[in-house]
Amino acid sequence: MQEKICDIRSDATGFNALAALSEKAKALLFEKVDLDFQDCTFFEANMAAPFYAVLTKYYEGMNVVTPTNIRSDIRTILQKNRFLCELGFCELHDSNQTTLPFKRFKLTSGEQFSDYLDQYMHDRGIPKMSDGLAKKFRQSLFEIFQNATQHSQSEQGIFVCGQFFPKQHRLDFTIADAGIGIRENVRRFWKNEKISSCQAITWALQGANTTRQNQPGGLGLKLIKDFLSLNRGKLLIVSRYGFYKFSASGESCRKLKDDFPGTCVNIELNTNDTNRYTLKSELTSSDIF
Repeated sequence: MQEKICDIRSDATGFNALAALSEKAKALLFEKVDLDFQDCTFFEANMAAPFYAVLTKYYEGMNVVTPTNIRSDIRTILQKNRFLCELGFCELHDSNQTTLPFKRFKLTSGEQFSDYLDQYMHDRGIPKMSDGLAKKFRQSLFEIFQNATQHSQSEQGIFVCGQFFPKQHRLDFTIADAGIGIRENVRRFWKNEKISSCQAITWALQGANTTRQNQPGGLGLKLIKDFLSLNRGKLLIVSRYGFYKFSASGESCRKLKDDFPGTCVNIELNTNDTNRYTLKSELTSSDIF
């Protein structure tokens, strides 16, 4: 059978397309599925992480998935970021160093994820930060990953990648899983089956709310949200039917048409930002003019 792939971007349309593709996997078992990219004119490389979360649903049904008719420019970038290596293609060298490569992590691979951040999460237009803020920012990214490992129950692990878009002045970093989603965790915690995906995401973002007993928690996003507000970047959280968006202009949550498998967090930095950022705690009297 054949499934058409349309343009995949880091927006509601892109995630609706992925959720619809995931829905179709529910009825398939032992099928040969051709993913036809003929109508796909643009694929944001960081979206390889949530795309792979969708593919796991096909793999769970023991289906064989083969991408076909991929435009040369899309194929090149997805070979450079190593995503297509998961589907039998060879890797291409990223001479421009715009990709943060696609990688699958086991739920116990916190140390490997930390090494990944050390290796790839620098340069690529990231706004200038003090050492203290850079450390806190990295810790926040690690908390997001750690939250996924502890709550998602994603049997296929956690999927990570990113992409620097120099012409668009943005860097996107994406963490996804194919787990039970934020809604299911919150429903179990509150013993309330009526909580929607948007309500669950909104609750999880409030202060130190967490479904872990007697432990501080939350999604680890407060510092990142504060930074993105100043940087004029963007934060997306997609979990099951919920699509949450935060930017300097405000925040919103809307319902997707179909059920996205698991949770995805996408952090978009404005790389056209020439400011230098620091923590308030790092300032001294000599910094005040």
